[in-house]
Amino acid sequence: MARLQSGAVQFSWQLESAPDQAASATVQQMIITEQKQSRTDAVGQGRTPALVDVNADCRSIIVNAPVAEVYRRCLEFEKLPEFIPSIRKIEKTSPTSFSCLWATRDAALTTNVKIIMRVPERRIAWQAVSDDFRVGVVFLDSLVGGITKVTIKVRSIVEPVMLTALGLHLRNFKRFIERGTR
Repeated sequence: MARLQSGAVQFSWQLESAPDQAASATVQQMIITEQKQSRTDAVGQGRTPALVDVNADCRSIIVNAPVAEVYRRCLEFEKLPEFIPSIRKIEKTSPTSFSCLWATRDAALTTNVKIIMRVPERRIAWQAVSDDFRVGVVFLDSLVGGITKVTIKVRSIVEPVMLTALGLHLRNFKRFIERGTR
């Protein structure tokens, strides 16, 4: 069994099956490869392997809007730049995918994102189809009084800096949703 260091988040895709088996297989292969490498590195240095995913984060926020409204707005991909300032342009390529132009200090990057699972008013999972491989899940929990708890779990193997902005993006998302429901 994997042991996590303090503050680490383990992201598991085995909670639910994804309708896109190719995407699911890709995620599973990445996890298996990463686990094997971690074990090999640790054993080679005489240590017990500890699987730690340092490029992962999980954050939650309460949004003053009903879960149906929050879910609907989560699916408006073209509006991502309104609460994620580093996104410059979104182009919807199909009902379940979009292309995203990011601006960084050094360059502009394009990432293709595919929605791999949707459970109405409960969760949305995505996978980036690029060298920047990212995966994530948004969980929605309806609370008493027509408010919603939004929890986002993200994992990236190359951009830990993006993860530090997750809290800011989530606060921006809250403002984005609450402005639209007044």
